[in-house]
Amino acid sequence: MSEQIDVPATAGPVFGTATRRRLDLAVASNFLAIGVLLAAVPRYVREELGGSSAAVGTATTIFFGAALVTRPLVGRAMDRIGRRPFLTWPLVAMALLAIGMEAAGVVWAVIAVRLLQGAFGSTFYTACAVVSTDLAPPEQRASAVARLSLMIYLGFAFGPFLGEFLFDRGPQWPWLICALLHGLAAAVAWGLPETRRERQASHTEVRPSIRSLQRVVLRPGIAQLCAGLGYSCVVAFLPSYSREIGLGSSGALFFTYAASALLVRVFSGRLADRFGYVAVAVPGLFVFGLGHLLMAVAWAEWVPFPAIAMTGIGFGAVFPALTALAVDRAPDEQRGQVLGVFLSFNDLGNAIAGPAVGAIADAAGFRWGYGVPAIVAGVGLMVAISLRAPADRAAT
Repeated sequence: MSEQIDVPATAGPVFGTATRRRLDLAVASNFLAIGVLLAAVPRYVREELGGSSAAVGTATTIFFGAALVTRPLVGRAMDRIGRRPFLTWPLVAMALLAIGMEAAGVVWAVIAVRLLQGAFGSTFYTACAVVSTDLAPPEQRASAVARLSLMIYLGFAFGPFLGEFLFDRGPQWPWLICALLHGLAAAVAWGLPETRRERQASHTEVRPSIRSLQRVVLRPGIAQLCAGLGYSCVVAFLPSYSREIGLGSSGALFFTYAASALLVRVFSGRLADRFGYVAVAVPGLFVFGLGHLLMAVAWAEWVPFPAIAMTGIGFGAVFPALTALAVDRAPDEQRGQVLGVFLSFNDLGNAIAGPAVGAIADAAGFRWGYGVPAIVAGVGLMVAISLRAPADRAAT
């Protein structure tokens, strides 16, 4: 039998320290592998398979399309049967799928593998996000989300460098290393305990209505959708963008983005917990959109570095704040479902970005791969501003 942790509301800061560290290690290993794929998949589709910008974008971001379906289902299942079953087996599947990339010799096969990777990868991350908020008291939820995302961006900081390095030595090497990293994450996750609270009085399942879910997650979700679209454009088009403007390898830009996001997430969660989620999300979206605009109009080779740092800072502030806002509005017994639905908005933005923005970039020029997200971020900014202060801390 697995270890059962009954997490009291005030136990977050002390109870479960070993669990958090194990969770951090599993997430860091998994996302280091995903970071490798962020650089390797676009190059593989473009250089080995001769794919277009739209094909590159689709192969990169279809990963998020599967999550649109899996996250709400997984979130609901976690509320019913617990978190632990969704932490290990998805990572085993990710390891096998990484090996399967070696056999994907045409674009449609790469897209199919990435679709499955998206389903299993989103299952693992949704479970991790719910576990992290299970272990945190209400007043530290943004900090818990920020801590988890620090592990993600450690992978994103070093993964693309590793992906470029491995791909230069043969297109098979990224897939093999990713399989090993996913396998390591699975071994670590195997020891994670169950953190779902036991229901108190009735065992009757509480099903939130569509209207109540809309009230809880619609506006935070739309704001996150706008940010997710811009984030997806960063990761999907950066290898091509860096070569188009004469920089060569995209590793330095990926590192700048990830390091900026890491830096701001050290303190953005605490700021959101202290001053309010909207107070952090609004300036974050503004900086995020401005960074994309500067990338679109970059007039010299140095400009993309401060520009992409701004996108990293912006997204690093926005995601923990809006995630904590959605969780804060959710009843404890529905946390998994609400968080799954909220994360699906982010996935929708990611899924739209690849084919839609990629097609626009093919037709109008590669700079529109960052011009379009700048416009969309402005829409997200307006939505975030509409989240009034009274709704910042609790459901209305």
